[in-house]
Amino acid sequence: MFGFLKDKFDKEARAAIDRRARQLAPDKAPPPATATATPKAPAPDAALPEGERQAAIARMQAQVKEFVSPERQALIANAMAVHRAKQKILADLDDESRAKLVAMAITTLLHSDSPADKPKKK
Repeated sequence: MFGFLKDKFDKEARAAIDRRARQLAPDKAPPPATATATPKAPAPDAALPEGERQAAIARMQAQVKEFVSPERQALIANAMAVHRAKQKILADLDDESRAKLVAMAITTLLHSDSPADKPKKK
């Protein structure tokens, strides 16, 4: 239903990430993508030999270490653990409880007033 919004935000996010990468490391950042260029998936028969594949993986991991600090890695790992825990809780709900939770969430979102919308008391 909202696929067009997802596509729009994905393109904008990708462009922002590319711009930031070019600012931080101009010599290592990928060239700017053109609107007409689309990435092609490698052909299944064009698989790399095992030695080249391992070298490519090692090269990518070295590049990631330059951009991702240990603190950020810890934050991401913690966020993923919290997300998995929340997903498990939601997966364990029965259908009736899940329906009530969804209804409550929708009602809360529809009826929430932002502080700017609330009338000021005099």
